[in-house]
Amino acid sequence: MKYHNTIFRQLLTFIPRNRFQAAVDRHDGDHRIRTLSCWDQFVTLLFGQLSGRISLRDLVLSFNSKGSHHYHLGTKAIKRSSLSDANNKRPVAVFTETFFYLLQKVRNHLPSSIATEIVRLIDSTTISLNLEQFKWAKFRSTKSGIKLHVVYDPNAQIPVFYSMTQAKINDRKALTTLPIMPGTTYVVDRAYNDYKWYYDLTKQSSTFVGRMKSSARYTVLKSNTPKGDGVISDEIIRLSSPTAQRDCPINLRRICFLREEDKKVLVFISNDLKRPAIEIADLYKQRWQIELFFKWVKQNLKVKKFLGRSENAIKIQILVAMIAYLLIKLTQLTGKLSPSLQQIFRLIGINLTSRRSIYALFNPDPAIRNKTEATSQQDLELFYA
Repeated sequence: MKYHNTIFRQLLTFIPRNRFQAAVDRHDGDHRIRTLSCWDQFVTLLFGQLSGRISLRDLVLSFNSKGSHHYHLGTKAIKRSSLSDANNKRPVAVFTETFFYLLQKVRNHLPSSIATEIVRLIDSTTISLNLEQFKWAKFRSTKSGIKLHVVYDPNAQIPVFYSMTQAKINDRKALTTLPIMPGTTYVVDRAYNDYKWYYDLTKQSSTFVGRMKSSARYTVLKSNTPKGDGVISDEIIRLSSPTAQRDCPINLRRICFLREEDKKVLVFISNDLKRPAIEIADLYKQRWQIELFFKWVKQNLKVKKFLGRSENAIKIQILVAMIAYLLIKLTQLTGKLSPSLQQIFRLIGINLTSRRSIYALFNPDPAIRNKTEATSQQDLELFYA
């Protein structure tokens, strides 16, 4: 049977057109717009992310060459100047709302078998920019850049919160924008060492695991017997500097751990006084997952070469890149697909305008394919609602 919907069109069904338009209307995205709507802009940029376009000219030529698909996508041919203006001026909030809408959709499709303990990894990554072209983002004498701040769920393997700042913003300052949930375990590196934040987490019944600074002053209250491979010492301490005593007046845990692979000694600090020391070390070890996430984004999505030079244009491009990531994750979850995200991303990119079921790319089993295609058809009806 001939399949009438392209792969790209099926991906777009995860974002109901009326939901996207509601966000546009809330932020006056299409105010006084005659040629290129926010939807046209979004679809074009998403096409660029999924098909690997490397420049604004390349994107416009490639998108317009698929003119027969424009009607079915609810778009039309675009002009390079119109797209450039839109990237510089359209509200970033429209794309931020779309990102968080999709994020909730991903979370709703997660298997119920996901671990019950809520663990969140917090980290940031810097995307370097050319100083001559992006002077507004200068953070060193010879460099410009922006920083992505992410809260990551290692069990579900998805970001649960995302924000963007100029690279010069200290990671500790970015903590004020990150949501804190009671009863959650937060794992951070040394850049997020903030005693006041640690105390705020403790007051909200949340747990933290971080790296302790070598310059930290403290008093040992109790020494526990080291238990577990690699655990050198396990102590209950109290911070002793005047500022630390004011900002974090509670007992804490200090654990020295020898990392086997490189023989490096790591010193952890935590407000968890009961968990075995080796489990605290294992929690910190999960940080490699957020590093892999950053690596995947930089290797597969277009976040190194930008279609515009303004801060607004860069923020929109990165948000659309993150939306592309969530669409690939949704495809994996809804189709119960076994290939990796990278394999799914590459196959979709190659077959973006193919008229076939997206799930037929991965599922040889007709029974599974028919079930997922039925779901896709229901989403199509919502898309045109």
